Amino acid sequence: MAKVLSRHVHREISVTECGFADRTPAADDRHDGLNCSGTLDGTVRTVVELSGRDMNRRKFLLGSAFTAAAFSEPALYALTVPPAESTARVAGKRIGMADVEIITEHIAHLRRLDHRYGSGRVREQVVQMLHREANTVMHGTYSEKTGKALLGAVAQASWLAASMAADVGRHSLAQRYYIQTLNLAMSAGDRLYAGNVLSHMSRLTVQLGHGAVTEHDRLGHARQAIALARAGQNVANGKATPVLSSLLHAVEARGHALAGDANGTRAAVLEAERHYERARPDEEPAWLGFYTEAELSADLGRCLRDAGEPEEGTRLIKQALDSYEPWRVRSRCFVQTDLATAHLVSRDLEQAASLGRDAVRTAGQVSSTRALDRLRTLQRQVRPLRSSSPDVRELDERITDLTRTSNRRDEDTAT
Repeated sequence: MAKVLSRHVHREISVTECGFADRTPAADDRHDGLNCSGTLDGTVRTVVELSGRDMNRRKFLLGSAFTAAAFSEPALYALTVPPAESTARVAGKRIGMADVEIITEHIAHLRRLDHRYGSGRVREQVVQMLHREANTVMHGTYSEKTGKALLGAVAQASWLAASMAADVGRHSLAQRYYIQTLNLAMSAGDRLYAGNVLSHMSRLTVQLGHGAVTEHDRLGHARQAIALARAGQNVANGKATPVLSSLLHAVEARGHALAGDANGTRAAVLEAERHYERARPDEEPAWLGFYTEAELSADLGRCLRDAGEPEEGTRLIKQALDSYEPWRVRSRCFVQTDLATAHLVSRDLEQAASLGRDAVRTAGQVSSTRALDRLRTLQRQVRPLRSSSPDVRELDERITDLTRTSNRRDEDTAT
């Protein structure tokens, strides 16, 4: 087995070659970001190319579709091939740990802005930073220790680019950034961060699974999401921190809920809660600081709601809303929409409309396609009830006004 791996480690492997996805025009593009490179240089070159095309081509990959199966190869690679290369380099400007710290602080700042204003307002800055710092990896001079830290910082920037692409509805682009982020984390030898990346691959798969057209596709997304979450647990190799373990079990629970498996959902929820009870915030990696108890409550609440426990699910989602820091504007919009839907289902139309109006006001503060998509979903449930309540009718009209305004803004930006 070792000989087979070593024979393949020095060439780029396409997703289609491994049989994990159907061949499409996008998959034939060697620079489209779906490749799983067996070398550090190959991965970094792919990140530079991907971010460069993202910067310079406004419609880059807009015609490509998200394919859940495309996550299989990088997940398998992370599980089976340990990093073997040195990260030290002598190529140009000297890079020190202080330079890496500046990058990571900049990433944390942009991540907070993303929560506060939405990805539509800050995504370009992140892609530009990623492109610049990936070039630094290729053309800098640094020690082994600094090299690993630098790769870790670039992986965080690539993760943020992926998350933001998903937030503006560019799911195919997000998928490619996530794949390369995982490859970067493994090259840096950071298995904990690799586990984190796999959790977000799982989360994106669940998100798109909820919009699947057929039952077959929905179940396919659910199975992929569960497998990715479990791969994250295995990649962490028994060293996952309590919060990371909780996150991985929470996203696994989301996969079980999408599959309609109530028992699997409840088991994973209990595991997530058990691990979080052991959490010590000052002992967790800084990049996990954004996954707070409020975020966990929102995740678990949605799981239980979808698995047939609406009262407990709604209680946890309400707990999340009450616990969010003021700057988590987008997250607040999500849970306000969740709660409005819950009250709509229970036929408490007045409260549903009130929470829905709150969600519309909050969504107006952020540039987020995800927020608008959730409101559109709420609107589809509201429409049949327009004649039952003037409050519901007003909510329908407010959502229409918001989406119309957002569409005009997007058209102005595109021109």
